[in-house]
Amino acid sequence: MKTNVYKEKRAWRLSHEAFLTLQELAHQQGLQTAAFLEVISRELALQRLSEDQRASIKAEAERIAAERQKGAQEA
Repeated sequence: MKTNVYKEKRAWRLSHEAFLTLQELAHQQGLQTAAFLEVISRELALQRLSEDQRASIKAEAERIAAERQKGAQEA
């Protein structure tokens, strides 16, 4: 039992330290943490995804945005 508690505390501490690191990097860039993570995610996606995959993701995002906008107008 004591070991599990130790592992949970250690995991929490490591994840919290990772969050604080990301938060500081975002601050250095002049961004909020969420915006910083979005930028990083986009950069990684650009490196890993083919042009067809990026076009497909963009089309899906536009479709979802259009659905949300249509739903907001109907409400």
